[in-house]
Amino acid sequence: MEGETDMSDTLRIRLSGIEGSVLRALGLIERRGYRLLKCHVAEADDNGQMMEVSVTSSRPGDLLKRQLERLHDVLHVE
Repeated sequence: MEGETDMSDTLRIRLSGIEGSVLRALGLIERRGYRLLKCHVAEADDNGQMMEVSVTSSRPGDLLKRQLERLHDVLHVE
């Protein structure tokens, strides 16, 4: 649409250690229309992982944060 500009956002996501949790989070990001610019995943501890993603979209990053928080694999998003 005219006048819309893409915004970049970086989110830190704490995921449970459940198999497939990273793929589910990335799938949600893509399905919601955000373009992934960067993704870094690291083991946080024995029970989970930390994922940092940078995305761009004309939609606000806060909307994506709320959608990610609804996934059962996501423990926290900042």
